[in-house]
Amino acid sequence: MIIEGFYQPAGRAAREAARLFLDDDQRLTLDAPPAIQVFSLRDIEVSDALGSIPLFVTFPDGGRFVPADDSAFRRWLRQHRRPGWIYRMESHKRGVLLTLAATCVLVAFYIWGVLPWTSNVIAQRIPTTIEQNLGRHTLALLRASDFRDSALPEEKQIALQRLFQQLTPPSLRHDRTPVRLKLMNIPDLANAFMLADGTLILSDKLVALSPGDDALAGVMLHEMGHHAYRHPMRMLVRSSLVSLTLLWMTGDVSGIGDTLLQTASLANELQFSRGMEREADDWAIVEMKREGRSLAQMAEIYRRLSAEAQNEKANKYLPDWLSTHPAMASRIEHIMEAERE
Repeated sequence: MIIEGFYQPAGRAAREAARLFLDDDQRLTLDAPPAIQVFSLRDIEVSDALGSIPLFVTFPDGGRFVPADDSAFRRWLRQHRRPGWIYRMESHKRGVLLTLAATCVLVAFYIWGVLPWTSNVIAQRIPTTIEQNLGRHTLALLRASDFRDSALPEEKQIALQRLFQQLTPPSLRHDRTPVRLKLMNIPDLANAFMLADGTLILSDKLVALSPGDDALAGVMLHEMGHHAYRHPMRMLVRSSLVSLTLLWMTGDVSGIGDTLLQTASLANELQFSRGMEREADDWAIVEMKREGRSLAQMAEIYRRLSAEAQNEKANKYLPDWLSTHPAMASRIEHIMEAERE
């Protein structure tokens, strides 16, 4: 059998007309100027059959031959070589559907099972020096932006540090990365957040927004809960695992691979941080009750923070499912239920 086609020499982009003689004894003779070469079927590689994509033959020297009559070449090849597993999979739709279903199950298990467990295990074993370096680096970045040292009166700052010390449980006071309070003046932002090294950033505006010490205690304990569960490190590790997984799957981060990488990392962080916030709320509620403090004030500052966030967003609507925090209304209701109990 003679198959017309095109031959592309190894290392060259140009291709030229050629012929391939196919014998019944599994020999292939390539007639491509300036020479005629003879090969055995076991010496060549044939691309996997993917739908109607034409097959191509790769020779030991790296040269390629693309048959013009793909169907004729496929018939000859099936008579002399067993089809690859990809071709066999495509030929059995039930197998394709079962494989697709198994893949979806494995992906779901990886996202909701393997990732949380692995990120928690790794985060708990991260060396202290790494946590401290991350905290210092983050604080340096904050100072390079609009974050400044607190402008609160010195007496107020001392009182807040005293409140923080009173609230800190012994387990966090003697932690490998002990928690500490850092008051900062963040223009037009009422917020509090925990860094990886245990530094709790509390903004002046949030202090001004607070109805009392118990409200500030609720915010501080909530952030301590993040540190107790190593949420900052768990989020960092989990996001990194997602990135590495997509890098392995795509082979690079260019083009669509980069888009998928960024999208998947964002979706992962949104889903995970919502669970973190509820976990930190529950931790703070237990500590507030142990201290005999008012959960009503904790709920009240959440209401004020929610109203402040709405003002900051102005007319921009952000749906709850896209928020990194659970719906504030449900969090407040959860706190009030704990208060009634």
